[in-house]
Amino acid sequence: MTESDALSQFDPTKIDFEQAYRAKTVVEGVPMGRVPWDIGRPQPLLVEFEHAGRIAGQVLDIGCGPGDNAIYLASLGYQVVGLDSSPTAIDEARARSAARDVAVIFSIADATRLDGYDARFDTVISSALFHCLAPEQRRDHIAALHRVMRPGARLIQFCFVDRGHSEAYAPHQIGAAELRTSFAPPGWSLNTLRTDRMVAIMPPEPVRDMLTERGVELETDETGALLLPFWVLEAERI
Repeated sequence: MTESDALSQFDPTKIDFEQAYRAKTVVEGVPMGRVPWDIGRPQPLLVEFEHAGRIAGQVLDIGCGPGDNAIYLASLGYQVVGLDSSPTAIDEARARSAARDVAVIFSIADATRLDGYDARFDTVISSALFHCLAPEQRRDHIAALHRVMRPGARLIQFCFVDRGHSEAYAPHQIGAAELRTSFAPPGWSLNTLRTDRMVAIMPPEPVRDMLTERGVELETDETGALLLPFWVLEAERI
């Protein structure tokens, strides 16, 4: 299959995330050097949440990927657990935390189950995970989050919005109505739901061309990184 064929057939719902981490690309046959969400630093909006005092206690980074969000929080003194379904991602996260001499517990886990962590966390951060889960997985994931969070614990979640041609890159579409329903009483109190921008690496030219052809308007920040629209959700576990 040629690079052009691979891009034309790209379907975000069929991404194998373990293979993506191994091959460092989300499109088989189209090298990217690293997965798009591996920006080598914490998401800037998470930094803003921390500066605003919205992180507290025992922290879970669910869908931690290569670990930069978890490592950032641990470097500030938080006790952090980072979980991901990809063994390759966890290996990379452990290597990065060791290189930076920062203590984080990284483990492989199923985000729809989270066995062994009942009533453990005061804050959960979830960056670019929720839109990777199919509808039935999202329901199980929310139930698992509720189980591992203590009463009064805070969930900070970033996921792609369901507009702006996000179907070209988001595995599953997430709308505001679903989020409001999913994080509603009696289990949850939804404190914040708004849109912002997620930082991603600027993909190689063939991928940029593919996104443009699919109607995606490429926006960048002052460093040249790609900015993509996403939901910012903050909810309290009742």
